[in-house]
Amino acid sequence: MTDARTSGLTLLLLLGILSCITATANATAETFNFSAGQTTVRTVDLNVDDEVSGRISVVSSDESNDITFMVYGLLGSIVLPPTTDVANNFDFKVTEAGTYSFVFDNSLSTGDKTVSLNYDVRHYWFGMP
Repeated sequence: MTDARTSGLTLLLLLGILSCITATANATAETFNFSAGQTTVRTVDLNVDDEVSGRISVVSSDESNDITFMVYGLLGSIVLPPTTDVANNFDFKVTEAGTYSFVFDNSLSTGDKTVSLNYDVRHYWFGMP
């Protein structure tokens, strides 16, 4: 009986350890509208070694479907430089924990825009995915 109890406790301990070191991923999908001349910001709190990957897609009420998209880190550091696209894949690895800003700039446009933002944040624990 003692061997069965010890085996059960060992199994529970191993499962607990595995759950602590297993990576988690947070997926976010959002569609939002913003007017001509407007800038919209979405923020996300990230930890060191997190990996972020995603895609934006833009639809417009005028001929120009593009916006300027960029990502800023702590103290305004540029994580992803500005790009102007109708659709854009992006990814980056976090080197400093903190709040990061996804900036969508429609300030040069005369038409309203609809943006689809989809991204995943993959968290690492003790350097393991």
